[in-house]
Amino acid sequence: MADRALAAAITERLGPDALRRLRSLRRRLWLRRSLRVAAIALAAAIGGIALVQLAARSVALEIAPWLMAGVAGAALVAWAIASWRLRPSLTDAARGADAELSLRERLGTALELVAEPDPEDPLAAELAARQLVDARARLASADLRAAFRPRIARRPLGAGGILLALLVVLIIWPNPQDAVLRDRQAARDASREVAQRIEEVAREAEKEGAAPDPRRDALLEQLRRLARQLREAGDDRQDVLAKIGAVQEQLARLTDPQAAMKDAGLTQLAEQISKAATGKEDANPEGDPEQAAKDLEALKDQLKKMSSAQAAARAEALQRAAQGAAGTQPELAERLAEAADALEKAARTGNPQDQQAAADALQRAADATRQSDQNRQLQRTVARAQSALQDGARQVARAGQAQPGASGQPGGQPGASGQPGGQPGASGQPGGQPGGQPGGQPGGQPGTQPGTQPGTQPGTGGQLGGGGGTTVRRIPGGGVRIGSFNGPTQGNKDYTVSGLDDVFAPFDRIGEPGDPSYIAGQGGDGGQDQTGSGSGVGFDNDALVPYSSVLDLFRQFANFQLDRQQVPITLKDLVRDYFSRLEPTE
Repeated sequence: MADRALAAAITERLGPDALRRLRSLRRRLWLRRSLRVAAIALAAAIGGIALVQLAARSVALEIAPWLMAGVAGAALVAWAIASWRLRPSLTDAARGADAELSLRERLGTALELVAEPDPEDPLAAELAARQLVDARARLASADLRAAFRPRIARRPLGAGGILLALLVVLIIWPNPQDAVLRDRQAARDASREVAQRIEEVAREAEKEGAAPDPRRDALLEQLRRLARQLREAGDDRQDVLAKIGAVQEQLARLTDPQAAMKDAGLTQLAEQISKAATGKEDANPEGDPEQAAKDLEALKDQLKKMSSAQAAARAEALQRAAQGAAGTQPELAERLAEAADALEKAARTGNPQDQQAAADALQRAADATRQSDQNRQLQRTVARAQSALQDGARQVARAGQAQPGASGQPGGQPGASGQPGGQPGASGQPGGQPGGQPGGQPGGQPGTQPGTQPGTQPGTGGQLGGGGGTTVRRIPGGGVRIGSFNGPTQGNKDYTVSGLDDVFAPFDRIGEPGDPSYIAGQGGDGGQDQTGSGSGVGFDNDALVPYSSVLDLFRQFANFQLDRQQVPITLKDLVRDYFSRLEPTE
């Protein structure tokens, strides 16, 4: 009989209280069975997790936490299914209670009588009624807490204890594969940052380049492909460095060694072209090549309306611009020279065919100007990409590794000769040194300054001494060094660098970094070299300034030159590391 029908019969013949107590016995029996299954499932789960831990110590298993969670989840699901299948019936609870509470089969017999119809024999009916009354009375007086107390088998309990002890040892004992996983994660994070930086370079290049350029488009596609590769598979440090190195090699083939010179020359040439084409001295002050090309096209359109004198003047100005750009922009200078010649001929002859030839030459010069601008944009994109890849390679190589101790100081300290030549009050050059400058400078000025002139040059001790080497990670011409740091471990004192609290920086006399240099005097063949002689006493000319006050100035100038490709690629890391190690630290 099903439990639902049996429960109705028990309520009718034994009463609701008997049914409630039988259900309580059934729950206690179910709990005992569930606990037995739980012990087995727990031991199996602990064993499975211990196996995953052992496997994670043999290989770098990044999914180990998920595997352990999967083992625990599988054990929980198996326990739930097994417990549901072991859910006892009211009959099982009654028979089990007979054995647990020593009821001598009273409850089991009573449920059998309840499930059967009343017998027709009056004597049998009376006996069944007495049996039910006795079973109800014994059930009501029984202590249900004594039945079905939880019991766990010793074998799964012992096995679970041993496996738990093993698991605790595996968790506490350091895992050598953790360092590998941390290294992979650090390399992956660094690769994603590098990929983001590369994509930013590509976006900036797209915004700057309005005119289509197949070379630039191919370069941007290559950079984006590298960014995708770094995002998808950036956990292998060596593979990432190899991919970055391969792109760096391709960028090196695109790099023009004279890109910086051509860049500056194109800006100056564009301004000269606009002045020559428009006849205005204030034309195109920014030196925009696109504006210069438009001015050439405007000159082409105005050619038929111009007088011969005006055309000749414009031709002469274009010729001067072409001559000045021959060293930095030879192709553009050639087109400008052709345009100047054609324009001069058209101004001289006034022939319509010559005017058309001059217009065509001016258009070719405008196209060459735009092409030079595209070349410059390409070189700038290549320079930014190279800088991003160099920084990225350094970041990936250093990811997850211990950096040099908080010092950031250079590998060797300045030698004893690193002191400035003069102390305050006597910082100038001793009067016994040659007082005048050599007279061989342009302008024919002889070096006849009197020896008593106060000296303004540092003394002989103003040179830095021999240091103890370098700890840079990239040596020019070499590869990236990955390894431990063997240098100093103590940080620098606050704003002191081995006696160089003051450095020689006479900005008021020689100018700041990046300022143009000029040589005074009139042009000439130069004079004879003469050296002054005399003696005098130096004076404090405020050339010694605090070290920390000029560090940022020189570092910013160096970074500016690095961005403009003024420094060879192989030396960029050396320059950056040099200034980073000069940074004063707490």
